Amino acid sequence: MYTGTLIKDLMATVERAERGALKRKITEEVELKRMFELQISPVHNERIFAGAA
Repeated sequence: MYTGTLIKDLMATVERAERGALKRKITEEVELKRMFELQISPVHNERIFAGAA
């Protein structure tokens, strides 16, 4: 039976989805930053050209 909490439940669902999306975005940005830092590490003295033939 309807309890009158439909709007609250929907808002809670949207908020959870937004938090999850933000968490994924932050995780992806951190991973991309880490990958970029690995590319420019001073370990290699030669230039690396990604995708160059």
